Amino acid sequence: MTPDKIDVLLATGRVTVEHDNEHRSFRHHTGMLTALLESTGRFRVRVLEEFRGIGDELLDRFDVVLVMYEGRDDYHSVAEGFGTATEQALLRFVRDRGRGVVWFHGSSVQEPDWGWPEEFDRMRGATLSRETGLRPRPQGEVVVRTTEPRHAITEGLDARWAVVNDDVLTGARMDPSARVLLTVFDDVDSYRRAGWPNAHTPVVIPPGGLEALPGMDTEQPLAWVNEWGAGRSFCVTLGHDWDTFRKIPFMTLLVRGVEWAATGEVTLGPPERTGAARWRVWPYYDGDPSRFDRAVPAAAAAARH
Repeated sequence: MTPDKIDVLLATGRVTVEHDNEHRSFRHHTGMLTALLESTGRFRVRVLEEFRGIGDELLDRFDVVLVMYEGRDDYHSVAEGFGTATEQALLRFVRDRGRGVVWFHGSSVQEPDWGWPEEFDRMRGATLSRETGLRPRPQGEVVVRTTEPRHAITEGLDARWAVVNDDVLTGARMDPSARVLLTVFDDVDSYRRAGWPNAHTPVVIPPGGLEALPGMDTEQPLAWVNEWGAGRSFCVTLGHDWDTFRKIPFMTLLVRGVEWAATGEVTLGPPERTGAARWRVWPYYDGDPSRFDRAVPAAAAAARH
């Protein structure tokens, strides 16, 4: 029996300039998130570009909220929250109603002086702020590690895989309740080679130098899950660069993470990329590849298109 579709509310809108430039790249991100999720056949996605002010009545129509909202224009600005009514509604949505929330990329960041509810950190299972050493590590090719291969979200993923030119946020301080799925080794040499920090990165270097930054030369969490109240939270700080969306491990991690946050279970596998299915274009999960399969008579394949 085909499972019921999961209703996803993709909450976006105000994001930092690097995600919302003259090309409206945040809409490209929302388009890619929507296309990837819906291509699995498991999700029905609705995008909302003004999340502030909504309450229980709207949220109750959905199984999971995917947050791609930063509430500020750049790294140096104070973020604007959702407003008390919406923030409390989201907490009830997860804690009391047993639904899910997904924190995507920079939406996980929450400085203590921004006025967001402290419970948001407990809901996501981690604190991400400059006080914990939060920083975007130097860009380039980065090898990430599947730290917890026994979780349903990461089962079968490569033990190590690479991302290129992503904005890899490190320095999260994890709650004991969180379960880390994905990490990166945050080596100090990569910072030295990059001449870090730059003006874009408002991180204070301690007197001991780069080596004294919290978590330096250790495995740093990039994706994790947390059960909070009756509901669930999935966080992934990767996803800045569009090339990351084409990585099979990332695609699998993301769709499974959203499914798990919504239901507590995982039914989705990676997209099929063998045989005729290797000809599918992104997002790889859907599309009839029979026209490329020589085992299917040409006339029959053509009739399907």
